[in-house]
Amino acid sequence: MRAISLERRQPYHVGNVRGQLLTAARDILHENGRAGLSLRAIADRAGVAPGTVYYHYADKAALLAGLAVDGFRQLAAAMRVAYETDGDQGWLRSTGAAYLNFLRQKPELYELMFEALDAGRREDVAAAEAEAFAVSRAAILADFADRHPPELASSIAETIWAWGRGVAAVALSGTLPGQGPEDGAMDSVVRGLEALISTRLEPAE
Repeated sequence: MRAISLERRQPYHVGNVRGQLLTAARDILHENGRAGLSLRAIADRAGVAPGTVYYHYADKAALLAGLAVDGFRQLAAAMRVAYETDGDQGWLRSTGAAYLNFLRQKPELYELMFEALDAGRREDVAAAEAEAFAVSRAAILADFADRHPPELASSIAETIWAWGRGVAAVALSGTLPGQGPEDGAMDSVVRGLEALISTRLEPAE
């Protein structure tokens, strides 16, 4: 006798299948990690037949790339909100906090996003990452453009983006205090980076 699935099945809505599949994949990733992301499990959670997945995505890699694109867009949106509403604490600090909060809340998705980016075969993933970086770059230019030439401020933005990935790698490895990205540790790193930039880079005359 076939076992009855205990997964939550979502109502099926014609015309929104791609969105349902991504939502299902995102939920499974959060609950069960990468190991739970089979196409059958995703289809079951979305409330569609397994064969329906292939109508919207060529294979599992394509679906995961779609999940990565969605993740980068979520990250961009979170940083954009911080950039537009929390500028009184400094653009770098506000968008940096949004970036780290995203990592803290969605570590599995974050890891999948950059793995998909590093695979280097999907233009849509690269474009979504560029969209998120553009928000971070705008925030950093707002903080440093009045003190440094635009090209140097842009280099600072690229360096900080790379730094964020490094911090994330350490956090995901569980080697930070508390076995994860703790508030105090992350805030200390951001303050240190701000101090380093302020003291080591002299403003242009």
